[in-house]
Amino acid sequence: MNYWLHRISHHAEISYPLLKEGYLSIGWAYIPNPKDFVKDKNLFEIEFKNYKPRSRFSLKRFVYGITKGDYVVVPTSGRFSVFEIIDDLVLVPEDLKIENLKDWNNNKIILGNDRRLYKNDDSQKTNAIDLGFFRKVKPVANGISRNKFADQKLISRLKIRETNALINDLGKSIEESIVNFNNNKPIDLHSIIIDNHVKSTLKLIHDNLDDSKFEKLVKWYFEKAGASNVIIPAKNESDKEGDADIIATFESIKTIIYVQAKKHKGETSQWALNQINDYVSHKEESTDDGYSKIAWVVSTSDTFSEVCEEKAKLAGVQLINGLQFSQMLLEVGIGDLDSAFN
Repeated sequence: MNYWLHRISHHAEISYPLLKEGYLSIGWAYIPNPKDFVKDKNLFEIEFKNYKPRSRFSLKRFVYGITKGDYVVVPTSGRFSVFEIIDDLVLVPEDLKIENLKDWNNNKIILGNDRRLYKNDDSQKTNAIDLGFFRKVKPVANGISRNKFADQKLISRLKIRETNALINDLGKSIEESIVNFNNNKPIDLHSIIIDNHVKSTLKLIHDNLDDSKFEKLVKWYFEKAGASNVIIPAKNESDKEGDADIIATFESIKTIIYVQAKKHKGETSQWALNQINDYVSHKEESTDDGYSKIAWVVSTSDTFSEVCEEKAKLAGVQLINGLQFSQMLLEVGIGDLDSAFN
């Protein structure tokens, strides 16, 4: 399977209606004996023995290069579409199976006595249409926005001036554009940066922070996220049940988040969940201050145990693993990250 770029701006008023009918077109309507031409590559060299326009190579690629199953990218203004070649036949005007085809100006397109296409009346030779060869296609994705779904490499290639070109080096970009277009997921630099750095961020946390510094990092996160007050309570706090490592108050929404922070690899067990759940339950029972109280477990681990996840659902405790917390850090911004440890 190959990937091609092919422009159909030549006789656009007709070539685009033809494309809607499943026919990709190119010019060269005045090649003699077109049916023989498409079958014998030697006729290409004979035809262009003395007349050697650079554009002849576009015709050669169209007739002899493109094969069944190939994808063809067709650029339009601000957009592009992708079509699949559905057979190896190269068609000429008399092969087109279209009735009542009209151009953009509502002119009927007909087959003349000389087996070429004309507008309205084949006796008016000035209306001859220079479209001589066609490939049968089916749409893969129509009207893809360049800005939303094409990466920079593909956008640049869509600007080339040649009628067509082999662009296999952009196969991955084309496939990703199709998937993103079908899922209505535009290219998002923010998401790309996050996806490419979240694992390395978690590794840096594991390699450089001890338990105490990890608690300070979680505290810093809540400060960046807009908490009005964040504290790390004393480990020997009196008259408490369970345990919380960080307490973040959001005064504007009358909400307090209590956090168990666990720095380790592998799997986090239900112990951390029990600690924070008991702590919050005790606060709710002993304090009637009008604040909503929420429990979190923030862990650098990869996963939580199955029992932990089940109990968290029942207790309404938010579980956040290492990758999720790393993404949260990147989302909130790391401009003054070092201040977390001062």
